[in-house]
Amino acid sequence: MSEKDKVEETYWKCTNCGYTVQVPVPPEPCPSCRKACEFHNVTCYAPECGFTGIDPRLT
Repeated sequence: MSEKDKVEETYWKCTNCGYTVQVPVPPEPCPSCRKACEFHNVTCYAPECGFTGIDPRLT
């Protein structure tokens, strides 16, 4: 997997409303609640979830 693929597969979760989006950088404002929220990276980087998708331990 290239570095470009890793960036495109980043999942971000809004700390305000829980909205999750797959984009290279977190949006501002949140597309769901329309506020300037903090987003946490919830991408799976561990073997337990196969290094793909959203890490269920972070949601």
